[in-house]
Amino acid sequence: MPMLRGQDVVEGLREWMKAELKEGPRQAYDLGKFFFTVSIGTVGAIATIEKLNGEPAMDSAMLTSLLFLTVSGVLALFLALPRVQRVGGDTDLQEKYIAQIRLIRAVAIAWVILWLAGLLLGVIAVRS
Repeated sequence: MPMLRGQDVVEGLREWMKAELKEGPRQAYDLGKFFFTVSIGTVGAIATIEKLNGEPAMDSAMLTSLLFLTVSGVLALFLALPRVQRVGGDTDLQEKYIAQIRLIRAVAIAWVILWLAGLLLGVIAVRS
């Protein structure tokens, strides 16, 4: 078995980082598509269950639930939409990558909070 030299490890890390930089926008797109599907599916499920309850009512809990779920869907669309990356000769690609990951993380956390709040309020509205 051949031994890896320091240069081999450096080259492997460099190739891995290039692949990560290329796939960064795709990660946000895929996550945004998934989040959007979940948000819209939740709205549909809550609306269907409420309609099956006999006399559907649009009380404040239901309206707030739908508002939270709609905002979570908008956040998902924000995540899925392509963004123009301004890259020049003096751009630090690692810094850009870290900033993009932080943005994805912040939007994902906000989405989860809004979606959970919308789901819980929707369940409360359907049960009452």
